[in-house]
Amino acid sequence: MTSGTPSVGVLRLAGWFRLCFAVGLLIVAGCKSVAPEVNRAPVDVELRARTAAGVVPQSKPGEPGLPPGVNMGDGLTSSEAVATALWNNAAFQGTLADLGVVRGDLVQAGLLANPQLNLLFPPVGSKQLEWTIFAPLDALILRKYRVEVADRDFQRVCAELVQNGLNVARDARVAFVDLQLATDRWRLAQENVAVRERLAELAARRLSAGDTGELELVTARLEAGRSRAEAAGLEPAVQIAEARLRLVLGLVADGTALQPEAAVRLRPLSLDVDGLIAEAVRQRPDVRAARIAVEAAERRLELNRRSFLRVDGVFDGNSGGAGPTNMGPGLRFEVPIFNRNEGLVIRSQWSIDQARHNYQAVHDRAVTEIRVAAAMVDQAGRSLEVLNREVLPDLQEAQRLSEVAWSDGGNSYVLVLQTITQVLVSRQRELELQADLRRAIAELSRSAGKQVEAAVAEVAGEVSVGVSAVGVRADGWRAASRVEFGLSQSEGVETSE
Repeated sequence: MTSGTPSVGVLRLAGWFRLCFAVGLLIVAGCKSVAPEVNRAPVDVELRARTAAGVVPQSKPGEPGLPPGVNMGDGLTSSEAVATALWNNAAFQGTLADLGVVRGDLVQAGLLANPQLNLLFPPVGSKQLEWTIFAPLDALILRKYRVEVADRDFQRVCAELVQNGLNVARDARVAFVDLQLATDRWRLAQENVAVRERLAELAARRLSAGDTGELELVTARLEAGRSRAEAAGLEPAVQIAEARLRLVLGLVADGTALQPEAAVRLRPLSLDVDGLIAEAVRQRPDVRAARIAVEAAERRLELNRRSFLRVDGVFDGNSGGAGPTNMGPGLRFEVPIFNRNEGLVIRSQWSIDQARHNYQAVHDRAVTEIRVAAAMVDQAGRSLEVLNREVLPDLQEAQRLSEVAWSDGGNSYVLVLQTITQVLVSRQRELELQADLRRAIAELSRSAGKQVEAAVAEVAGEVSVGVSAVGVRADGWRAASRVEFGLSQSEGVETSE
């Protein structure tokens, strides 16, 4: 061997290094990152079937928008509020990230473990190059169980997210009803102010004509002032209700005014409570999620019972040394003497017991929520029925008698004031009962896992209280005067029979 010429062993070693470097480059080149993508279709399809509104395909934090078909300019409806909340609600959008987490777990469960390559490089001499490849065989056997567990976890999370969407829809409906009620109460208070001021004006004219005393005028002015104070306190209530609705809709930073549509009167509902309970037990998302959790726990127990034994397929060889080149297969496995996953098996068994109890708790809660919500619907409906059947007709009769007494010039201001107060109180009570009925229906829809349609009147009826006066004679006799206060309902609105 001439001086400066590398030996055969050095050349062989350099060749193996180049080979390993090339293999490493191929491995790195073959690896590619998967772009994170969350497919919200499972949740979207379920929510559209249950609420007629879906989720945004891809949300951007801090950049709310309006779903297709929603127009705030012509008045906000309850269905538009639900669609907007599911589209923008920040808390709900944050929970949708769980889809990506469980989707990643499902993909990971289906992947096989990478084989391992061990290389023992020869020194400069006669030692052979030795290599061994280990391929885990137990991964092929256990892959089925891992995928089953991950798949059920994915289904469970999807069902839980659908239930979260139903909760958001309920919150949007309730917040919308609260804004409607606050707006209607404020308008009724403004109407009350106009009535009281008009009565004070009439009392002043009666005093000037000598028909009454100064006490009637003082009382009328006090009532007018009290009504203005009440109205002043109700206007901020509208702003508070609007702010709360904006939070649910995810439009806190949006400056668009939220003008709820005029509320229509709901008729009392006839509910099949047993049918709603039976359907909810089968189809309500959180009940289904709890049932899937039991299945996942059972599959996890089967996985832990089989995952204590690790078996690797082995293929090794050597070459390039002074001895012969050879290679062949083999097996490597753990000997299950000390560890057979007893701890994980026990834990899995108790996890099944826990999951079954949790399912029973969710089942019982669903049944109870439906019964309570149905009772709330029935309660509000019965109260409305009594109000429409017994109270309103009596108020109409009181209206007629008061008009006669007032037009005859009698000193009946107390009766007039009392009747107007009863009308206003009844009108406010009707608004509150209608709001209670809408809230109960929203809660029943969430509890049943689907939209419970309400029987509604065709036109929104308005109850107005008005006072009109035409002239008072100087001698104290009224030429023509009339007080109008009562319940004027639009056509198409029927009282319950």
